Amino acid sequence: MAILCAGEILFDFISKSPNKGLGESEFFEKRPGGSPFNVAVGLAKLGADVSFLTKISQDQFGKFLFKYLKENGVNTDYSFTAEGLKTCLAFAAVDAQGKAEYEFYRDNAADTRLELKDIANLQYEKFNIFHFGSIALIDEPTSSTLTKLFDNFISRGLLTSFDPNVRKSLLKNRKSYNNLVESIIKKVDILKMSDDDLFYITEKKEVEEAISILSIKESSILFVTLGSEGSLVYKDGIIERVPGYKVKVVETVGCGDSFMAGILYKLRDLSKEDFYSISVEELVDYANFANKCAAVVATKQGAANAMPTLSEVRQFEFL
Repeated sequence: MAILCAGEILFDFISKSPNKGLGESEFFEKRPGGSPFNVAVGLAKLGADVSFLTKISQDQFGKFLFKYLKENGVNTDYSFTAEGLKTCLAFAAVDAQGKAEYEFYRDNAADTRLELKDIANLQYEKFNIFHFGSIALIDEPTSSTLTKLFDNFISRGLLTSFDPNVRKSLLKNRKSYNNLVESIIKKVDILKMSDDDLFYITEKKEVEEAISILSIKESSILFVTLGSEGSLVYKDGIIERVPGYKVKVVETVGCGDSFMAGILYKLRDLSKEDFYSISVEELVDYANFANKCAAVVATKQGAANAMPTLSEVRQFEFL
C-alpha cells in the first residue's frame, strides 16, 4: 500500500558557516526541502510507494522541485502546479549548541493555497497511511484543507500520521496554533515530535511529564526524537528509550524527517488491526531503524538530498 504525504515544499538555504547561527552566517547553499517533502523523498529512497500532495509554483524554483520529486521516485499525481504564485524560501543554520535555526519567506507561496477542490478526486483506497504537519498548518486555505483530509482518512478507517515540526518564528497566535495541534493529537494514530516541540506544545520541561499531559488516544503511538540521545517510544502508558548512534555530525537539518520516514517505512504495510496490536518491543526495533536513518543524514549535508537509501541504512556503521 502507498503512503500519502502532504504539506510544504520549498528551498532551504543552508548556512555554510559552521555553528554560527543565522545572524552571523555569511554563505548559504540552496537545497530542496520542507518537512513533509523531505519525508516523502526519504520514503521513496527507502523503497516505499509514496505520493506527495501539495501545490507547487511554476516559477523556476517550483519547476525544479517538481522535477526533483519525479527524479527521486515520488508520485506527483497530487502535486498540483499553480501560475502566479511563489516558492517558499527557508534559511537554516546550526548554532553553537548544535540546534537548527530557521527563518521562512512565504508571502504568496503556492503551498499555502491548497484548496478542498484540489482533493475532490483523491483516491483514498490507494493509500494505507496519510502523513502531514509542519508549517503547512499555519496558513489558509492549506491548513483547513489538510485538517479536512485528515478527518476524511480517519472516517475511512485509514492510518494517520502527524509531525507538528513547530517553527515558532512563523506562528502568529500561539494559543490557536496549540489548540489546532492538540485537536490533531487527540485523533492521530502515529505522532512524532522532537523534544523541543513536545516542550513547546505542553509548556513542560521534562519529557515524561510532558508526555503525561498529551491527550494521546488509546493504542496510538508517540515517537519523540532526542537529538544525539536517540529517541523514545510511548504506547499505552509504556515509555522505552532507544539510544542514538555516535557519528561525526556534519549538520542536523533533516534528521527528524529521516527518522519519520524510517518509522513510516516500517509501518507502511500494517492493517489498522495489526497496527493497534503492535508491541512496544517491535516499536523499539522500528525506532532503532529510524535512529539509523537520522544518523546517516547527520553525516551529510542535510535536507532532502541527504535522505538515505535502504542499502545505506543497512550498511550503516557508527563511529
